[in-house]
Amino acid sequence: MKTMLCLVMACGVGTALLAQDPQPAELKFSWADESEPTTTELARSGERLIDRIGGSLMMEVERMLGTKGLEAAVPELHLKYLNPPRPVEGRPRVTEIRRTSFRVRERRNAPDAADLAALELIRASLNSGEQPPKVLVQKVERPRAATEWRVYRPISVGPNCLLCHGPVESLQPAVRNALERYYPEDKATEYSAYDWRGVIRVSYELPEKP
Repeated sequence: MKTMLCLVMACGVGTALLAQDPQPAELKFSWADESEPTTTELARSGERLIDRIGGSLMMEVERMLGTKGLEAAVPELHLKYLNPPRPVEGRPRVTEIRRTSFRVRERRNAPDAADLAALELIRASLNSGEQPPKVLVQKVERPRAATEWRVYRPISVGPNCLLCHGPVESLQPAVRNALERYYPEDKATEYSAYDWRGVIRVSYELPEKP
């Protein structure tokens, strides 16, 4: 499954899904036209950024495991600590970096309606035996708010992810205890290596036209 990004951390120690919170009825979304230059630009930008995120997270995982150990890393290794890059004048601005899944570990990562559409599309591709799209670009609109453009990329479970996301009976007792303490409603276990995990999403706001 080469089109899915395999991230030690993005599949990660802090990823997860619970019951969905009610979604605002006014949220509207649609898939961007792949032939549009804006879509192409955002897809390339989002893919490059997610690649950089993957490299940063893998280094962070190695650092945390080497200095604090696996049990201490459970509550700390989290994509939530990633801040969007500094905006560049005249370029699309990154407003949010997050990840989500059908099976999250922490409630704040639960998908909204637009995220669910992306997850469903990827799942349908996998269930039909097809390769999922490498990236998806989505347009999200809300009343009295700037249009949000989302770039999604599928992620899979790397072998090291199984330290915290594998079958429960295979987890170290200290890890099980930490997960029960910090994530009592955790749904993000029972994976095998290279299973589809969910998505990383980068949200953009386009610059105002002069």
